[in-house]
Amino acid sequence: MPLLDDIPRWALEIAFAIYAVSITALVVVERRKPTATLALVLALVFLPILGLMFYFVFTTRSVRRHRRARAQRIVRPIEATREFVRVHEIPPDMPERQQGLVRLALATAAAPLRRADAMEILVEPARIFERLRAAIDHAERYVHVEFYIWRDDETGRDLVRRLAARARAGVKVRVLVDHVGSFGLPELHFAPLLDAGGEVAVFGRLRIPWPLARSRLNYRNHRKLVVIDGGWGLLGGINVGDEYAGRQPGPPWRDLMAVLEGDAVLGLGTVFLEDWLATTGQVIDLAGAQQSAIAGIDARRAKQRRLGGLERQRDRVVREHNPFAELPARPLASAGPLVQVIPSGPDAPVAEAIAAQITAAIATAQRRAWLVTPYFIPDEALVLMLTTAALRGVDVRLVLPGPAFNDSRLVAYAAASYYDELLDAGCRIYEYERGMLHAKYLIIDDVAAIGSANIDVRSFYINYEIIAMLYDSRITAALSEVFLEDLSHAREVGAKDREDLGLPRRLAEGVARVLSPLL
Repeated sequence: MPLLDDIPRWALEIAFAIYAVSITALVVVERRKPTATLALVLALVFLPILGLMFYFVFTTRSVRRHRRARAQRIVRPIEATREFVRVHEIPPDMPERQQGLVRLALATAAAPLRRADAMEILVEPARIFERLRAAIDHAERYVHVEFYIWRDDETGRDLVRRLAARARAGVKVRVLVDHVGSFGLPELHFAPLLDAGGEVAVFGRLRIPWPLARSRLNYRNHRKLVVIDGGWGLLGGINVGDEYAGRQPGPPWRDLMAVLEGDAVLGLGTVFLEDWLATTGQVIDLAGAQQSAIAGIDARRAKQRRLGGLERQRDRVVREHNPFAELPARPLASAGPLVQVIPSGPDAPVAEAIAAQITAAIATAQRRAWLVTPYFIPDEALVLMLTTAALRGVDVRLVLPGPAFNDSRLVAYAAASYYDELLDAGCRIYEYERGMLHAKYLIIDDVAAIGSANIDVRSFYINYEIIAMLYDSRITAALSEVFLEDLSHAREVGAKDREDLGLPRRLAEGVARVLSPLL
């Protein structure tokens, strides 16, 4: 380049040295894990252009502004409803290990212990969508729907038609989808719902061009939940599309959702309210009838700050605009299974709340740790907990989709790169061979968890996720039957299978493992 040729070499060397020292200091003070810090520094120094793009798009720096904004909100649905219909005293007959998990979720995610009237586990795609369609068709007050992926196919269009019909009947209908997960969804897809008076919001909408430093491309809303009239809720791993509904040709997808009824649904409801507020700036009350713009609250607060007397006026502003401020904490109504709904996300006070819950559950396991996940890319802490649990004599089993059926061959290779150390410790690994296994659940002794989170670094530390921790032996027994059914259609991977791998396969696994933080 002519311009660079005119610059003395010593000047370029000094400039590069200043850049290297400055960028290293910037990364070091952010206090990431040592391995992540070293990898990022090497990328920034040896691949400056690509490294800087990666840093601005795929690191946590861009989310700090949103974390501060969340902490400064006057209206915070999850915190505001923390005391509602909660079980204030942990039952004395609950095992001590379970009590520790309850306290952990309270500390990391402000997740109250609540009861459900009933709970049902659904595994057949046709049955899942049948229950969802029936619940929508009978909604009377509001329907809140949140999915990572929403396809413009028969399954997606059918739900839009049903939601539009309820909106025309006067039901408040709100749909929230993730922009990356639902990328390519036509603008007209939700037109019937919008024309009927429903509302649709898109989380993390990407705009081109957008400033890299403010991008949230890497931070996606991976949650899947439905709340209807405050008393019926659905969560799990399924998305809206023909492949999830079993309508496409080829091997079926195996998924799992949980239906909750009663007090525990409030946990799902407040997570939706939080996501809707973060996406649209609108505050929704629990009855789904009143809305106000958070922007108006922030503007009034800024004006008060200029005029002084912010603290004196704050209570009045909250009473006028916070729909939770005047709501009484209604008494407990449900007496069924104990449930904690645990959300996590990069801008939450404790971003790794779900990771902490799952890791702690495995660390305290005494009899069994059964995990089912489509995408398995564990961090060092989880690998250590799994291997030490197996060495302690715990029955550790993992069921993952077989490489031939996994919708991401790269992720399958990354998962397989962890097999050797897990097998050496005594863990048992199975590959599901009856289609794409997309279910996400785990069973630790007599505790179970169902939700949207995969057992991978992205779900643990990057995405917005949600799980329900279930402290009920009957629910755990029912989920154990599902696990054994999945196991019956899986092939166990043994040490001999790993010995026969050729160099190309081991190289592919090694490369996938290096790239795993981005998968």
